[in-house]
Amino acid sequence: MKRMHALGPLVMLTLAVLLAACSSASSSNGGSATDKTIDQMGRTMTRYRSPLVEVLVDYKFANVSVGDDWIILNVAITSSDSQAIEVRSDSVSVRTPDGRKIPLPTYPDFIDAYPEIQSSARRAALASDPLDFTHAGRRTCDLGFQPLPGTVTALESVYVNVRKICQGLLFFPVQGGIQPGRWEFIIEFEEFDARVPFEIERPQ
Repeated sequence: MKRMHALGPLVMLTLAVLLAACSSASSSNGGSATDKTIDQMGRTMTRYRSPLVEVLVDYKFANVSVGDDWIILNVAITSSDSQAIEVRSDSVSVRTPDGRKIPLPTYPDFIDAYPEIQSSARRAALASDPLDFTHAGRRTCDLGFQPLPGTVTALESVYVNVRKICQGLLFFPVQGGIQPGRWEFIIEFEEFDARVPFEIERPQ
């Protein structure tokens, strides 16, 4: 009986060491959700990659729209995980060079403002490129948070996984107009934020 009691703490210590080793190996193999890689894909496109999500931001139209009251981004979102990941419209925002956080407008607010941005929306659509070139085998879907009036029903969220990539234009009102400098496109998830930096150039 005394031998059993003496071995108790040793057994517990061994188990603790084994569990810690397994946890460490799992983290190093799968990666943390906060691990990220930022790539500049040409002059006006940035890609964010983590073990869970991948985001591409094409800001070609925004880069030539300094001073405009709305910033329009062409965005694609997919997942690096087999399980579906939800992206909610109310989790999306941009951060301006002076630190202001601008949430994605609700769809009713977008519709109310559409007459003033209709021309820019058409030009942005013409200037936008397909963003599924990095994952040509994945099924495409519309990132339908802000569909044009009279087209389809607005979505409050979309689900992406390793077989699906969603793309669309996103519109954010900017009080004082678009300014040159470092911006961020942000998607807030439960465990981490995907922050995609991009640089709006000063007009020549």
